[in-house]
Amino acid sequence: MSRKKTSFDFITTRRFYERPRVALTIGGSDPTGGAGIQTDLKTFQHFGVHGLSAITAVTVQNTSGVISKNPVSAELVREQLETLANDIEFSVAKIGMLPSVEIVHVVAEFFNRKAIGIPVVLDPIIASSNGVRFMDDDAIQTLKENLLPLVTIITPNLSETEVLTGLRMETEDSIIHASLLLHDMGAKAMLIKGGHASGGESRDLFYDGLSIEWLSAPRISKQVHGTGCLLSSAIASSLAMGMTLRDSVIEAKDFITSMLEHAVPLGSGQEIFQYPYFLIDSLLVD
Repeated sequence: MSRKKTSFDFITTRRFYERPRVALTIGGSDPTGGAGIQTDLKTFQHFGVHGLSAITAVTVQNTSGVISKNPVSAELVREQLETLANDIEFSVAKIGMLPSVEIVHVVAEFFNRKAIGIPVVLDPIIASSNGVRFMDDDAIQTLKENLLPLVTIITPNLSETEVLTGLRMETEDSIIHASLLLHDMGAKAMLIKGGHASGGESRDLFYDGLSIEWLSAPRISKQVHGTGCLLSSAIASSLAMGMTLRDSVIEAKDFITSMLEHAVPLGSGQEIFQYPYFLIDSLLVD
């Protein structure tokens, strides 16, 4: 029995031989591949965007939860960002885990100096789903004061919104109030995610500084790892491809809805997103 010759169709996109759009992700490494920079890079690739990454922490975790966060030094984050920016132009940036006040300062200084005018998506990862805290109070305050005014859109869930604003997210009116407060704090736009609420629909509030809009999607009763990372990196991908902010948010919500339907359990805890893949003809033949 022999193996058929494998082949790969390189004509997968009209842009294959052109310089791709480039996105930078700044965040923590997740060894499960279900969140953090691993999910960001896979999402960028899915949208046809080349991904760069600067690692802020090496986490120890599995599908059941985070054990430890292990930040790298702020100087190492600075060196990663400076080295990339000195060589490669990027179209958009996505910021995830910032596990120390020093790293928040480094990232804010970088965007204030090196990346003016580039769309930035901030996913404020404050704690893991099993309660491991990623940011202390000083880091959160520094993020609010120094980084929040520099980003294009922030994508907190309800509990993160409570930490950032000090308000309880108990009603739709309180979520609207929080969006206005975040805008007063310097956020240009926000998507406050309602995926952890109850009800038959997942309702997110999108506010671009001009109008408030509720965006609904069917609630899928799954516990899936890395939903916030996937959504924010999908928004960043669409922005990199030239879509408007609102269209990027809607595209990302459609994408995560379809991805949730195909998440699978790989371990004993939360399910993991599975991305579309190429079928390579490698069947065994006589």
